[in-house]
Amino acid sequence: MTEPLPKRLQAALLRIRGDHPFFGTLALFAELKVTQEVATAATDGKTLFFNPEFIEKLDGPRLCGLVSHELLHAALQHVIRRREREPLAWNIAADIVVNGMIRKDTDYPLPEGAVENAKLAHLSVEEIYEQITREGHKLPKLALHDVMLTPGSSMGGAGSLEQGEAERLQRHWRGALQQAGAVARRVGKGIGRDGLDAVRDVQGACEARIGWRELLWQFIVATPFDFAGFDRRFIHQGLYLEDMVGESVQVAICIDTSGSIGGPELDAFYGEIQGILDAYPHIRGRLFFADAELYGPYEFSSSAPMPQARGGGGTDFKPFFKWIEHQGKADATALCIYFTDGYGGFPRTAPSTPVLWVVSPGGLDSSSFPFGMVARMVDDTR
Repeated sequence: MTEPLPKRLQAALLRIRGDHPFFGTLALFAELKVTQEVATAATDGKTLFFNPEFIEKLDGPRLCGLVSHELLHAALQHVIRRREREPLAWNIAADIVVNGMIRKDTDYPLPEGAVENAKLAHLSVEEIYEQITREGHKLPKLALHDVMLTPGSSMGGAGSLEQGEAERLQRHWRGALQQAGAVARRVGKGIGRDGLDAVRDVQGACEARIGWRELLWQFIVATPFDFAGFDRRFIHQGLYLEDMVGESVQVAICIDTSGSIGGPELDAFYGEIQGILDAYPHIRGRLFFADAELYGPYEFSSSAPMPQARGGGGTDFKPFFKWIEHQGKADATALCIYFTDGYGGFPRTAPSTPVLWVVSPGGLDSSSFPFGMVARMVDDTR
């Protein structure tokens, strides 16, 4: 059973629209319901739910903070993006994102018992989740478990969204974020006034997320080794792979082995390289390790064992790209792939060979890479 919005909630929405055009615009895209079916407040990704007794206990500013909190969870698609990840850890990661945004750009008090981590708040929710689960952190107690498992699952709905409905909801909120950002820039006030490019989780919500191996495939079919006359409308059906069997594509892969890369990152890099070989058996090339120096090249293929890593010092990307500009051209290298956290010295000029940076969770912002395409190593199946 739902109830009409109480006057205090309506007043909070009016105040939010006056204080923060970004949140005010997002609220125009949201459906709010007052219901006894949630203990405090929550969202299923489509609707914001509020318990009437709970919101009556909050003063005006704290109610504005609560509404903004739920708006961000919905607009950033935290319900849909969770996939198969553990719900409690995901909710904590999502709270770190939204509470960091509210703390940075508003004067609204955060919900009681709010989870905060200033060192992680600038990351995407996927990256925060990876860090707090991979590193074995003791999870804090969550007072407001408000990211529902699936849209409609706890509110008498139909459970998990069908794929088409999920995509429609993603388009809805991407459009909302873009409009909210545009309004904030035009007014020059509040969050979004300087653009949203620096907010990594907003990037994750606004951009269609694509696995980095799919991105690698796009690179490969764009190289001179593919069939120029093939109708590219059929790439998504996998028709290129059948015609490319037997065609050898030369790729140079470099693994960052500097001191900032630990054992878990290195193991993940090795796993991803094995994934390349499993997915694209026609790839051949050179493998390097690099800290401030370059080690290699080593031959690699699906039938060859991985060599022992070398490194442990500072980080400098220049030696690898120097090799590419000289020997790589002679070898007809079609693509460079660099596994790294992104913290190191870049060359002054971009190489002539296409570059794909594969960045570990928590690594350098994508916008800070001076050239190439950046894909972030996030396992969306967890």
